[in-house]
Amino acid sequence: MSTQEEIITLLDKLSGHNDEVGAYFNPGCIRFINMPRTTRRSFKTLQHAATDTENLVGRPSKNLKHQLSQETLIDVEVKRKNIATKEVQVDIKDKVSVDDLTNPDGASEKYWEILAEKRQQALHEALDENEKLRKIIEDLKEENSQYIKMLEEANSFVEVIKEELANCSNNDTGIDVNDISTADEAADETQDSTEETKTE
Repeated sequence: MSTQEEIITLLDKLSGHNDEVGAYFNPGCIRFINMPRTTRRSFKTLQHAATDTENLVGRPSKNLKHQLSQETLIDVEVKRKNIATKEVQVDIKDKVSVDDLTNPDGASEKYWEILAEKRQQALHEALDENEKLRKIIEDLKEENSQYIKMLEEANSFVEVIKEELANCSNNDTGIDVNDISTADEAADETQDSTEETKTE
């Protein structure tokens, strides 16, 4: 095999017999067809400014304005919460100042008023809770009395049953109703005795 033939086979292997992309052998010369080239990215500065501490390395930041303008606008209906702002007027009189707590002569009247209001509110809450607990205790006492009545009725029923069982045991005939074998034997014995009397 000549060198020319080796080159042809090598080029055929490399090109895969594709005339559009790659190289092919033409008798007389080797021609390269223009292949679509991907453009290389050129090097860019890694740090835009000496004072920029956020973007020290990496790609430069993209322009977000340009990117947002390319996106298509989609109408999305957003449900918004009704946010109501309330204006609250804080009374300076309701606050305890540092002077009230650190005054060597004693606290001012404002301090004692605030303290009395807080105690009154706590007392009111305690009274409400006590009233609820009192109602619960009354309900539990009523339920307890109903259970006691039911227990007394059950005890009286048990006593009646015990008396009936005692009366039944006194009137016992001696025949055990539950014992079938003894009843069958007794019946057999009476039949045998009646047959014997008839045969004689």
